[in-house]
Amino acid sequence: MVNEMKSIAVVGGGAGGLIFANTMAKEMSDDIRSGRLKIRIFDGSVHHEFQPGYLSVAFKGKNPATMRKYLSELVLPDVELIPENCSRVDIDNKYVVTEKTGKKFGFDEVIIATGSRPDYSQIPGLSQANHDFHTSASASAELFKRLEKIRWGRIVTGIAGLPYKCPPSPNESAFLLEEYFVRKKLRKDVKITFITPFLRSYSNETVNSVIEPMLKERNIEIITGFNLESVDPEKELLTSMEGESVPYDTLLLVPPHSGAPIFKGVEYADEDGWIKTDKYDLHVADYENAFAIGDATDLPISKAGVEAHLEAVVVAKNMISQMQGTGERYEFTGRLQCSMETGYHQATFVIGTYDRPIERIQPSLYNYFQKKLMERIYWASLKGGYEWLFKWHFGEDYYRKSGKEKPPMQTPKVQNV
Repeated sequence: MVNEMKSIAVVGGGAGGLIFANTMAKEMSDDIRSGRLKIRIFDGSVHHEFQPGYLSVAFKGKNPATMRKYLSELVLPDVELIPENCSRVDIDNKYVVTEKTGKKFGFDEVIIATGSRPDYSQIPGLSQANHDFHTSASASAELFKRLEKIRWGRIVTGIAGLPYKCPPSPNESAFLLEEYFVRKKLRKDVKITFITPFLRSYSNETVNSVIEPMLKERNIEIITGFNLESVDPEKELLTSMEGESVPYDTLLLVPPHSGAPIFKGVEYADEDGWIKTDKYDLHVADYENAFAIGDATDLPISKAGVEAHLEAVVVAKNMISQMQGTGERYEFTGRLQCSMETGYHQATFVIGTYDRPIERIQPSLYNYFQKKLMERIYWASLKGGYEWLFKWHFGEDYYRKSGKEKPPMQTPKVQNV
């Protein structure tokens, strides 16, 4: 029970922000309804989109409308949705400022969940040439229209720059392209090339040992160590920092990502806008009243929905414990679980934690069905539904109870796993 009026600002209404706010609303409903607790989400988006579904839109022609819902429908009644982005988050003085109206809202605690965004400015020519399957359902739908017109030529897919969210997504695009053209009986007339700045097809060696042989078996050309410097849309040519060139007829690369622009230059973020975040309890830098979750952080793990979900749960559990005076503390284990569809109703997973190395998991139909199950329960999970299932599935990785003193602040550079 909250003894004094407390206000929580959630900056960003993506998966992490929604799960945190809705979890708090469920657990602290009496305090909210009595006026002792106020939770606000700040987000100017009209819709929330299921981002893993972009691949199905781009390569299987799924209706993009099935990948989105109104954000207002995903916020529980006890949470106030402010339909604006924030232009400023002042942790020291405990207030945020909205972007359009310039209104100031005070807070006692703030959760930064602003995610990541594609940064095409890093690579000249990329935005003009690229067919993006990674950024929105509508862009993915446009790519599918393009694929339907292709009868021959060289398609180049892969990674344009680092970091980027959802590490398996570029590899998935190569697998799904191959499947698409096999089904269209055009595979022999279409050359598929996968480029990556890493020295192997997938950054992690364990995962790579599973998928690289599959890429080669399906006659997908792999060009490693290719750090894209520029794209010439007229000549249809990619040039790397190493001086290599790769021609293309159709280009679909995952662009590099950066943090929210409002955080570039602030003391609690790095130069690219990633929030300096404690890897265990998700505190922002040295602030006791600020937390960061999801893609917005500088944590050395993949930027993906599962991590945002589990981080949101940890922050919510700790905040509830503090308000109720139970003294219990929880830590994020670094659990990641990224699905990777390899085509033909097969999938694998990238699974590991801070303390446990990435597992070697062969693609299977069972894994594919697990991936599809998540798609079916996704919308309900944002509102706190099926949390019992997640807790059962992740087991000891769901969170870690800690009776120890908080570990030292850790702010390692972002990496992709």
